Amino acid sequence: MRIKFGVLLLAGGFFLASNTGIAAELRCKAEGKKVECPTRTTAELDKALANFEKEADDMMKGAAGSTYGITGFDYLTGVGKRTSSGKSGKATLAAGDSGYGSSTGKTEVWDRIKKPASQEVIYNQWANNWSPSFKTSLVPGANPNEGKQWFYVYCVGCHGWLLKGDGPNAPFLDPYPRDLTAGSVYMNKKTNVELFTVIKGGGSAVDLADAMPSWGNLLQDQDIWNVIAWIRANADAKPPKTLEDYLNPKSSFDPKSAANKVTPLNASQSAEFKDAQELLEGGMLAGRGGDLKGAGFVEGGLRKRPEDTKVQGY
Repeated sequence: MRIKFGVLLLAGGFFLASNTGIAAELRCKAEGKKVECPTRTTAELDKALANFEKEADDMMKGAAGSTYGITGFDYLTGVGKRTSSGKSGKATLAAGDSGYGSSTGKTEVWDRIKKPASQEVIYNQWANNWSPSFKTSLVPGANPNEGKQWFYVYCVGCHGWLLKGDGPNAPFLDPYPRDLTAGSVYMNKKTNVELFTVIKGGGSAVDLADAMPSWGNLLQDQDIWNVIAWIRANADAKPPKTLEDYLNPKSSFDPKSAANKVTPLNASQSAEFKDAQELLEGGMLAGRGGDLKGAGFVEGGLRKRPEDTKVQGY
């Protein structure tokens, strides 16, 4: 049980709202108007948590199949399940040894990697074999494939693997996490600057609940832009019925919309973006001081400058 619960906590961090009782009364804004934020129901979140726990049990037993109905995929770890070999040598995506219970500890995703990359790139190669990968971006200057990596590290625990707001931590939050795929009714109306501000500064930066923490001291600005590109790529994506559906989400976000007016390519010329940065860097983020230290582009890892960002398959 301790191992299982530890896995759940690692899936994005465990954040409890400090304003329980009040947070539920807060509302989001879209197009300048207050709206009810799209979230899962209590019953849906309880069911999702039960499914996560069952998936954890199946993982430790080495059982194939999926609690969530997508053959060959499990939401808890976000990895594919073994297609062949395994302990019995007769495993399939739906039955037998998934690979978790074998001595190798490998799953079917490794069967798809013919030429492993080296150093930092290998994580992208591995992750993009079991999750959606994009050759184009709906946000110029931002890479949804890089944003996906950060989403999986920090956001899955609350927002869930498919961005539906049904992560294992979600039932314990007040208010519940937003459904980030609710495009036409909500997310597509949010501007890039609004999304940037709430990711960097948390809910309190936009006068909402601090159940949404600030990530500005963990993510660089370009990382945040990449996360926004990942969110845009999943707008109104339908719940997948097959592994193929899961790997190829169809987005409803219009890259020519007013919501996409400010991008990492032109943000330095946007008065709205500059105001948001001054607010965040000048006082909301601990240790930054008042001279905007931390804003802008910072070299490191696989991060590329907006003008050098080219979305390619791995």
